[in-house]
Amino acid sequence: MNSQTPAVLEVKKLGKNFGNVQALVGVDLEIYDSEIHAILGQNGAGKSTLVKLITGLYPTNSATGEIYLNGKKVQLKSVSDARKKGLAYVPQEIEIVDNLTVAENIFAGQISSLGRVFSLARIFNLAEELNKKYSFGLPVRAIAAGLSTAQRQTVMIARALASNPSVLLLDEPTTSLSKDDAATLAQNLINLKKNKVTMIYITHRIPEVLALCDRATVLRDGKVALKLEKSELSPEKIITAMIGHSIENKNQVSKSQSVYNVLLELKRVSVPSVNPQQVALHDVNFELRDGEILGLAGLVGSGRSEILSAIAGRSPFSGILKVGNKEISNPSPKKMRELGIVILTEDRKREGLLFNLNLVRNVIAGSTEKFTKFGLVKVRQEFREASKSMDTLAVKTRSYLAEPAHLSGGNQQKVLLARALTSSPKILLLDEPTKGVDVGARQEIYQIIRRIKESGTGIIVVSSDLDELLLLSDRVVVVANGTTADQFARGEGDEARVLRFGTGLLQ
Repeated sequence: MNSQTPAVLEVKKLGKNFGNVQALVGVDLEIYDSEIHAILGQNGAGKSTLVKLITGLYPTNSATGEIYLNGKKVQLKSVSDARKKGLAYVPQEIEIVDNLTVAENIFAGQISSLGRVFSLARIFNLAEELNKKYSFGLPVRAIAAGLSTAQRQTVMIARALASNPSVLLLDEPTTSLSKDDAATLAQNLINLKKNKVTMIYITHRIPEVLALCDRATVLRDGKVALKLEKSELSPEKIITAMIGHSIENKNQVSKSQSVYNVLLELKRVSVPSVNPQQVALHDVNFELRDGEILGLAGLVGSGRSEILSAIAGRSPFSGILKVGNKEISNPSPKKMRELGIVILTEDRKREGLLFNLNLVRNVIAGSTEKFTKFGLVKVRQEFREASKSMDTLAVKTRSYLAEPAHLSGGNQQKVLLARALTSSPKILLLDEPTKGVDVGARQEIYQIIRRIKESGTGIIVVSSDLDELLLLSDRVVVVANGTTADQFARGEGDEARVLRFGTGLLQ
């Protein structure tokens, strides 16, 4: 891009801290008129923080640096303030009201901007004008409940464009779309560009960047790692910038053999999405052996957590799922727990810990039947076994009768691991087991996971930290777009291999 061309949006030396953590460090970014500009980076690279500052979710005065829009310095105080100034945002989550018409959904939350006199007829007319201008092909008078996922995403884009913004930000717009729907969206974006809409395209899918984008900025560790013009865009340059070192071609799929017993086997497992935010799974294939740590690698929206949910009996599936030699039909969380499958979810505060109960009650929550006889609770045995588990995991607390709110994040996570141990699991599913814990606690949790493995338990770990996953795992299965794209044994793959398959470059 010609350096003499004025930028529509310019970010200068943008920085943002959360306590001692630097989420962004001196980020410079220029977005030019009528371009599609990709922003890429691994999980935790700083993409979300940058977007939240540009869209006003984090006010400008909470950060260092400056933001310029159409050559003028702006202070963004809120999302509505950013929208008024010309920065429109299409979030990853699709937010549609099913019982309203498409036109009403497009103008949801913007009725006040239409003036004091408005009617449903006027909303229909304005929606038709948008439809015609951008060639969306939306049924503006239809009820939104009947829309496809691609149409729902298009409604979100139309809603953002209704305010005639200077810059449109799209956050992982194809995460919940099928291949055909993603192609439809791509054509819509090409039409928007022809209509001189300026776009920022946040994604982890490199093929989409190569096909759609004019330039790209790669973030790593909160900093700009690389800026690329259209002619410079290549998978190798992008991946090298994302991981911080050069890459080698390691594309072959490993077929590691093991003499260990197979605890869990998935063949052609598919799970339909029940809402636009859920990733649909299709043709998932892998096995877990006893005494093995299996890592599920993939970027946000790949379907990793959905796989754990299916194994735990939370989602109905088609295909074959075997626990040991037993093929499972009509799964339920209770049935899977009885088969020895225990899951620790990513959100320990909402789905894990019981904050109104003490630590002992939290630890034995998954195995209360062990401590009940003839309807009577063996309170002393509960305390003895729960405290033993917490001692083993070195939970730091003033009292085992304290509540979880008094513990650090690392110790809260250890309480959940103690609960899992008390259940004597055959298969342990860990979703982001070190999320929100400090470095010291992280190392302790690694040791605990390895100790559980040594007992013969099979463990599946989902982690957004690739270094962590490669460090812990005996084998790694790469998940992309709701399916298993690759797998390899320890030492046979690296970050580059994960990103090649995880970003959709290789299938």
